[in-house]
Amino acid sequence: MSKKKTQKKKKAPDKPLLSAEEEIRLKTLLENLQDIDPTKIEEQIQSSEVAQALVKKMPLEHPNTVTILASIREAFDQKSVQKEIKRALFKLERKGVRIPEADQPEKTPFEIQKTESAEPNIYVGPIDGSGGRVLFMALPRVPKGYDIGMGLVNDEEGFLEFVSGTYSKKQMKEVKTLFFEKVSPLVETSLSHAATILEGIHGQAGSGRTDATNNYLQLRPLILNKTSLLERPAIYDFISSEDPDSLTDSRIKKLLNHKILETWVVPPEEIRPLMEEIQKTEESPIFISQTQKFDRVNEIIEKALDKLYPESKRALLKNRLEETAYVFFKLEDEEYARLSLAAARSIEKKDSILGVNPFLKALLQRTLDLYFKSIKEMEQPKEGSEEDASPTLILP
Repeated sequence: MSKKKTQKKKKAPDKPLLSAEEEIRLKTLLENLQDIDPTKIEEQIQSSEVAQALVKKMPLEHPNTVTILASIREAFDQKSVQKEIKRALFKLERKGVRIPEADQPEKTPFEIQKTESAEPNIYVGPIDGSGGRVLFMALPRVPKGYDIGMGLVNDEEGFLEFVSGTYSKKQMKEVKTLFFEKVSPLVETSLSHAATILEGIHGQAGSGRTDATNNYLQLRPLILNKTSLLERPAIYDFISSEDPDSLTDSRIKKLLNHKILETWVVPPEEIRPLMEEIQKTEESPIFISQTQKFDRVNEIIEKALDKLYPESKRALLKNRLEETAYVFFKLEDEEYARLSLAAARSIEKKDSILGVNPFLKALLQRTLDLYFKSIKEMEQPKEGSEEDASPTLILP
């Protein structure tokens, strides 16, 4: 008797399990193959399971099939995805379609596109009241990977925190995601803009060498070899100018009340002598009426502006306002961008006999109000007491 041949069970084809959300994404991708950007393939597909399913179901006759397959092959190295790609490429080769291999020396359309897409990832945050801001940069390496630099920098104190290193593409994306989770808002910018910021800060950092400064110095040659510094603030590439005379008191108040500028105050150690002088005026028996006290306080404040904002400080504040205008513009808030730029332009104007700079005076007034309010809250006067009825400081 002949032995019965035992039939081997056919191995079920690999079939990725997709969530409801991934099923919807897959359907959308299949319906819009012509809109898939090969340079952003990971961002659009998001998971290896969707990538495998897309390769399996993608029509071979579609004009974008070869390019998309090549992009997926480069972006997703999971065995299940690579296996599905090999099946698709085999079918295409049987139809006479030439498939470029990854190790071929000649440039293929996909390889050219890949080179063009390897752009730096550069982001900056707004400047806070002390002159600090965060910055993230990822510079593509050849043939692969990224040189990353990120941290907190200050236009007066230099590099407060700054780290640098070399990462793979996947690691770069993970680091970027974590960084963005901790810091917001961040706006995308050019390498030349970031280089200009960093070089300006490096020039202010003095001769002291810290770990943060050393980390920047390791990355510095790579940055300067790839770009040149800006000749003017980046905002002027988008808004040519703004009339400083358009900066009314109400517009200044509106600008200072924005969340991005909420930390813009004069440091306590710089304003303490002024506060003590104002307090003495408030308590002085010489000034009988509130009008006399008001006029004297106003005089004290206007004289203090020259000490608090010498030429060097004004130049620094002007640059901060121009950089803030750029952040607002990138956040698609042109109104506040123009407000910031008008404030920056106003600082260029010398104080006239008609009065001091309105933006600087408003900034100082806001600071005084905040500090005096804080002191009053700390004292916690009892309700109904004479202390509670003392007048608050109101400046024009």
